[in-house]
Amino acid sequence: MPGKLILVGGYCAAGKTVFSRELARTLNIPVFNKDTIKEIVGEGFGRKNAAVHQKNSDVTFMLMLHIAECFLKAGTPCILESNFKLAESKQIAAMLEGYDCECLTFLFKGNLDVLFKRYIERERSGERHWVHLAVSKDALDSFKAGQIASGLAKASVGQTVYIDATDFSKIDYSALFDTAKAFLYSNPAI
Repeated sequence: MPGKLILVGGYCAAGKTVFSRELARTLNIPVFNKDTIKEIVGEGFGRKNAAVHQKNSDVTFMLMLHIAECFLKAGTPCILESNFKLAESKQIAAMLEGYDCECLTFLFKGNLDVLFKRYIERERSGERHWVHLAVSKDALDSFKAGQIASGLAKASVGQTVYIDATDFSKIDYSALFDTAKAFLYSNPAI
């Protein structure tokens, strides 16, 4: 049986982490969230270390890629969640070429004005870990440009399901979970 990898990617503040954790619980498989790993690495380096902000994102992605490869070698499915850049999705695809592995990507997109507002509210909540760099409330244009330039809306591997996360109440999470179950257990064409 081929290995299975599920990616949850897309724009910032689109609900990827919450969705991926609920998907992992529903499927009873592990999930690795980039922000969580980034926070652990940040704590290891310490708040005053400039390397945390300069290289943490790259190091975190390398760790996620290694984790996924370990799971693929063991034939155990897992979920990776991040705002994968287009270049990172290409690295994942290259890694998968070495394995008899199938991949399903849930790609969260949405209205960037709405997502920026959500992003700023999250930053101001005081609940975010210090390792995440805050964005100025006046940085809407740079937020939009960064989301687009990084290729976040195109960073998919394998079969892809696109989700408009502008309004969470309009997302049919049950259908998304069913798609993931079908991918893992019966693998029909999506």
